[in-house]
Amino acid sequence: MLTPPPSPGTAVRRRYSDRMVGDIWKTTNHYVVPKDARAVMAVIGAIGVYSKGQRFAWRGVSDADYELVSSLQRHVGGIDEEALRSAEVDVIQEARDWGLGTHPTGRVDDLQLLADLQHFGTPTRLIDVTSNPMTALWFACQPASTPQGKSGLLLALNITDWPRLSTVPDGSRSYGQVGRPESFRLEAALQDGRPHVVGSGAPNARIRAQEGFFVTSAVPDTLPMALIDLGSEQVAIRRHSPFRSLRVDWQDGVDPEVLEQRLLKPKRGQRASLPFVAVIIKAGLKANLLSYLGGTYNRSAQVLFPDYQGYVEHGERIRSLRTTGGSPEGPDRRGS
Repeated sequence: MLTPPPSPGTAVRRRYSDRMVGDIWKTTNHYVVPKDARAVMAVIGAIGVYSKGQRFAWRGVSDADYELVSSLQRHVGGIDEEALRSAEVDVIQEARDWGLGTHPTGRVDDLQLLADLQHFGTPTRLIDVTSNPMTALWFACQPASTPQGKSGLLLALNITDWPRLSTVPDGSRSYGQVGRPESFRLEAALQDGRPHVVGSGAPNARIRAQEGFFVTSAVPDTLPMALIDLGSEQVAIRRHSPFRSLRVDWQDGVDPEVLEQRLLKPKRGQRASLPFVAVIIKAGLKANLLSYLGGTYNRSAQVLFPDYQGYVEHGERIRSLRTTGGSPEGPDRRGS
């Protein structure tokens, strides 16, 4: 008996439901897919207490198929640091020509200017993260722009050994800063090659509410390596990485089920390295998780975006005015 061909709508639904959601993260094997809301919370807690002295940065995105890439690299395209830096310098220069980045005693350096520009939606190399996993989970549980019903991603990044910078200089000067005090710290971090943690020395209301900071680095010039068995020998190949804007390495041979067991039922003794964990948030769990986050953890748009821009973007009343063409009763039909 032949099965009739599916309708176009059914084909679209199958394309997004049957294939592996979060493929790019699942290629790393450093992922878990909790089955319900209780399991999500258990995994988050297990990561938080995985090992003493470890520090994790958390990031949530509504679509589990997104790579970790800065907004500037997403706009510029490609993986070339030279092209990214050229675009970044142009943005910084234009912002300064606009009169931005000044204060009564002088001009802020490039890191602080980029942090301020990021706040207002300008593409930069800075990637927003938070120290609060519940804030990141709130973002992961938002509806994906396309298509409906997409799973989200909660990413835990181990930043324990990453160098740290503040957007506000500590006042000390080095010989290299002479002649280029505004760009020196950013340039030095980019030449270092490692990912850096960037904390806001003058946090605005939104950063404080979200307990946010940034991570950044130069675009990796090489992809991580993987070993594959070819008979009696192993060959190193470059593997695709979901970390397009940061150099993050991980070990091969990790079984996702073993990883979940390591998190939820840890054994005594030395803990294996945990460079990151990608937690796939199933689409069907988002609504319940958002309810728990609002009721128990006080995570909501009003709390996380406590400023004028946040109200314009997330206020229900103002959004209804925009969608009805400027009038709560309906579109404006007065004509021109």
